[in-house]
Amino acid sequence: MKEYKKINAEDLHYLEASDMHPANTYFHFSFANYYDPENMNFGVLRVVNDDNVKPQSGFGTHPHSNMEIFSYIVTGKLTHRDSVGNHEILSRGHVQAISAGTGLTHSELNEQDDWCRFLQIWILPEKNNLPIRYDIHRFSFEDRNNKLLQIISGSKNRDIAPLYVCQDLNVYVSELTSKDKSLSFNLNEGRQAYIFCFEGGININQYPSLKERDSLKIYGPSKMEFTLSSGKAHFMIIEMKQEKSD
Repeated sequence: MKEYKKINAEDLHYLEASDMHPANTYFHFSFANYYDPENMNFGVLRVVNDDNVKPQSGFGTHPHSNMEIFSYIVTGKLTHRDSVGNHEILSRGHVQAISAGTGLTHSELNEQDDWCRFLQIWILPEKNNLPIRYDIHRFSFEDRNNKLLQIISGSKNRDIAPLYVCQDLNVYVSELTSKDKSLSFNLNEGRQAYIFCFEGGININQYPSLKERDSLKIYGPSKMEFTLSSGKAHFMIIEMKQEKSD
């Protein structure tokens, strides 16, 4: 059996939306007022925040620097504005990637009358003070339906996916809808992966099944097969260079 650790949805730190906080948020790692010295990161993966933002609300203008950040929209519409002139409205399956580098400010707002759920993910950069960069890609349902779609590549292979981060890291998503479909993923020696099932449920051969909001840390080498354990599954794989296991 390969080395792994499952994180159950009910064990995530949860902060309910309020007048002080605009979203129902599940924190996968220490963030803001949630601090656990034993749960700071997984390799270069520093933050996974699962935010469900209230209508006509959101995260107002705030600064970032020396971090690679990408967001994946699950439901609703997210409006992005930043200090370098970008203004975008993103919908389900769309992705934005930011190299915060030397520093910028931005806002992430839900300017609609429905809730907006998005995943905000921070990656430690290869080096500090990189140039600021902002890119988006509007992936379609067909791109990921019953397929493993690479949405982000790393500095060693930045042309493989439409978006990249300045780190040795790769990100894949899939939306499984067919019970007859099986998806394969090879995790090589010296690599590790964070698997997050954010809708539905999946079975993974030789590993625990994941229900909605469960996640799994896996250390390679390993060959994984993903199949449905419910009517659908929407999940993400974040693959990177291996560091010491928990």
